[in-house]
Amino acid sequence: MNNIFDLAIVGAGPAGLMTAKTAAELGLKVTVIEMKQDIKKIKRACSAQFVMDEGYENESVKIQDNKIFFTKSGFDITYTGRSLNIIDNYHHSPRGHKIHLAHPDHRPFAVKFDKGQLLQDLWEDCEKCGVELRLETIAYGGEDMGEHVRIDVKKHENSYSINTRKLVIAEGANAKLTGVFGLNEGRVLFGTPYVVSYTIEGTTGFEPQSWNQFYGSEYHPFAEVMVESSIYGNDTIELTIMGNKDLPPDEIFENLVKNSPMSKHFSNAHVIDKKGCSLKSYASLKKPYSGNVLAIGDSAAHVEVLVQGAFMCGYHAATAIKNELIGKNGFEQYTCWWNQAFDFNRADALELVKLYGSLAMRPKYSDEELDYMFSLLEGEVLNGDFSQFEVPKKVWKAILAHKTQIQSERPILFNKIKNIDELNREGKLN
Repeated sequence: MNNIFDLAIVGAGPAGLMTAKTAAELGLKVTVIEMKQDIKKIKRACSAQFVMDEGYENESVKIQDNKIFFTKSGFDITYTGRSLNIIDNYHHSPRGHKIHLAHPDHRPFAVKFDKGQLLQDLWEDCEKCGVELRLETIAYGGEDMGEHVRIDVKKHENSYSINTRKLVIAEGANAKLTGVFGLNEGRVLFGTPYVVSYTIEGTTGFEPQSWNQFYGSEYHPFAEVMVESSIYGNDTIELTIMGNKDLPPDEIFENLVKNSPMSKHFSNAHVIDKKGCSLKSYASLKKPYSGNVLAIGDSAAHVEVLVQGAFMCGYHAATAIKNELIGKNGFEQYTCWWNQAFDFNRADALELVKLYGSLAMRPKYSDEELDYMFSLLEGEVLNGDFSQFEVPKKVWKAILAHKTQIQSERPILFNKIKNIDELNREGKLN
């Protein structure tokens, strides 16, 4: 078979392009299949910041001189766009009490970036390495033939097939092609949330360089509302809302900006951009490969791997492909790395999150109870992290430092947090 690729990749996001770049640098013949017309135009709501926590996802990221360095894995990414350091993390109760997280030296715990520019920079590096990019092309089917993989694709009205020795699926969280190749068999589907992120200009009252989470039914009936500073200016924010089929994010947004306690911040504001997505929230794939096919990034994950996690997946996936092609068990090596690197792949971490993960766990905590707990920490500054697994631990440990007072003043509330107190006494919040 003459016209065969060493590697075909479905998806030209961070995971897919990083796989392509690294694999091409390793000498492989690579093609990337992407349904969009322009990879730098971002319409999907997503997290566009690097987490700077030391050891986050078993990695430490450094940024300097238009480069993003992954110091443990030993690779770097070019980035020429604008960025913004996030130095304060605020958790807001319905009546305005705040829990504040920050590093004592004010170093950033996250760095926001322009995802479109990041992808453009990465693609330019791919192009220099000879990667072929097929835009406006949908991969809808295929089969693992044993010696190679056939991928069925369509561009406009033309359908054809591509043959490749190995296939990497980096299509994102909805994981349609992952299902076509059998990797979703037996995989638990937790739900299909809808997420919309609004970029809003002309806001007031939000701290610059901050990440904010608003809790309580005054804001949202079942989840927190996220407000983060934008790379586009101090009076511009990104507001992210999760909803579902019965309560879409736009409906929550209208109530939020008109009737909630934060409505005063939007009196002269207007939406300048809107990104959204509905996604299937699957359980993580503990074995993300079958035969010649490997699923990476959000396609194999329970929650977002974030852009930095996607880069790591791409880098390790390319190495795995190279090893597979020379007769080594690269997919199993990738799987070992995958299960060790991400917190959501550890059962104990998921069990902890179920118990204490989000202060938005309503109706377990009423708005009045949230106000009371947040008021206990008013004026304190907790040492800052950004990890969705570490931040709740720090917040709950700080609240439980007042457990004698809570037990005396709010015995019903204390009974609700008994399980978390037991975890703390067992050292599981450390």
